[in-house]
Amino acid sequence: MSPAALASLAAAALAAGMTLAIAGLVGTRRPAGPPAPSTARLAVLAGVGLPVRARRARQGLLAVAVAATAAVWLLTGWPVGGLIAGLAVLGGPWLLTVGAAERRMIARLEAVEAWTRRLKDLVRTGHGLISGIVTSARTAPAPIACEVSELAAALQAGTDPQVALDRFADSLADFEADEVIAALKLHASDRGQRLSDVLTSVARSAASEVVMRRGVAAKRAEPRFVTRFMTVLIAVVLVVVFANSAYATPYGDAVGQLVLFAATLLLVGLLAWIRHLTQPPQRRRFLIRPAAPAAGQDHLAGAGIGRQGAAR
Repeated sequence: MSPAALASLAAAALAAGMTLAIAGLVGTRRPAGPPAPSTARLAVLAGVGLPVRARRARQGLLAVAVAATAAVWLLTGWPVGGLIAGLAVLGGPWLLTVGAAERRMIARLEAVEAWTRRLKDLVRTGHGLISGIVTSARTAPAPIACEVSELAAALQAGTDPQVALDRFADSLADFEADEVIAALKLHASDRGQRLSDVLTSVARSAASEVVMRRGVAAKRAEPRFVTRFMTVLIAVVLVVVFANSAYATPYGDAVGQLVLFAATLLLVGLLAWIRHLTQPPQRRRFLIRPAAPAAGQDHLAGAGIGRQGAAR
């Protein structure tokens, strides 16, 4: 890359950094509103909404990707080479860990089933719903121990059981777990009898769901192995091929960069499509709280009602 291009890139980065710093310190006068879809996707990519450890890992991965992109671009003079390096850093773990989220959800559902049986035993021994949940938090299975502890703490602090159970359902975010929590919410609202029988039934349903999901995950193991193998093989081939300067020379001009960019998009799309085929379909949850209206919308609605009242 020529010195003039490097100077332009540095000046643009400096101007962007100063603009972001001023905006962060001064702020804006526009009232807060719901983020745009593109902004929401960028926030998810940056780890917003994840636990602290996962968010730091995501942000560290983004920093490494940016550093790899800049380093490869400056060393080779290929902007597409830098793009490939950044995509490799971001997409490598995403492709190599295919199936990890499904295994984690199966483990959490199995833990929900064990916790439900434990809660059922406590109810049968004379505990009420709230005291049973608080007592079960001491021996909750590890995959959901944090969520059950937060539920027990909220109930001990006097939170409405319906609200606390809704938060518990949101933290688990699983269709089958919603069935368990729905039974608890119904009992918390009407104090009906035979809660232990209901918990036994939903625990059996959760156990059947765990068996089914494990069987499906076993069938998806082979195509997921193919995805990992193809990812590693392609990365090795690219490194070996482009280490040969004679082979890489035709990709140094503008046409070669365009061809390389098109091939990269085709390859990334193919791997993402293969990964998508190995993912289980998401079942929609039914314990979903309606989104609260924005503050600006509440203010406008109140103003509209006031104007209508004044008109009358």
